[in-house]
Amino acid sequence: MQYDLSERSLDLFDALWHGELNTCLEQVDTGFSFVSPLTNAHEPAPKQLESYCKRVSSLPKILDYRVLQVRRVFETEETCIILLLGNVLDSSRETIGFRCTFVWHIQPEEPRLVHMHFSLPLAPPDMPIDKLSVSAQARGNPIILRDTDGHSHVVNRAEVLYLESRHQYTIVHLPQRQIRVRIALSELLRDFPDYFVRVHRSYVINVLHVEQISRREIRLAGGSHIPIPERRSKSVREEVLDAMIRARLVSERENSISPKRK
Repeated sequence: MQYDLSERSLDLFDALWHGELNTCLEQVDTGFSFVSPLTNAHEPAPKQLESYCKRVSSLPKILDYRVLQVRRVFETEETCIILLLGNVLDSSRETIGFRCTFVWHIQPEEPRLVHMHFSLPLAPPDMPIDKLSVSAQARGNPIILRDTDGHSHVVNRAEVLYLESRHQYTIVHLPQRQIRVRIALSELLRDFPDYFVRVHRSYVINVLHVEQISRREIRLAGGSHIPIPERRSKSVREEVLDAMIRARLVSERENSISPKRK
């Protein structure tokens, strides 16, 4: 059976807006995580969701919302990420931007929600590109790396799959080769844009190449599996998902403002 996860995310957001706890809980999967500006991050996710619904139950009386964009920002056979962008309107019709992210685990029986992140306030969806965190310059400019044998390599940052710390070296993993440099991972990371996320003491991944995220590891294009520390599983997944969304937003915004070739 096919499910319209965009429509389901819209319905779930409406239930969240009106504080309908049971409707939300019916959709969640084991290991569900929830992030919002109104909850205590130290509480279990279902408890956070319950607290959130109680606190927002009176909001629909004084505020309204308008969803402006619904985007599928990531999709594989097992995972689908839906992003809602819109505005919250008060009685004077002044607006505050919001963003809500839904991460669905696609199962044979029925999709289940594994993560929901509601961010408020935000700048409106038409925010200028220079306010976003990933610039075209950071993505497009190559970096020159000198390996341990003294050879120089010109590398497009976006093509790097991940960085790996190994003793006093860092291994730069690309689809067809590896480059070993005598630079600490933390130092090398300064030369990479923020769609590179440190998910482990020894690993930094490029979220542009993420194919699947689970509680214990991240699978990248080409079949690489990067471990996630168990104690940081939730925070790492949230950082990776946020970076994926930021990168996709900037890419779409740049494409929309780039002059078309005649």
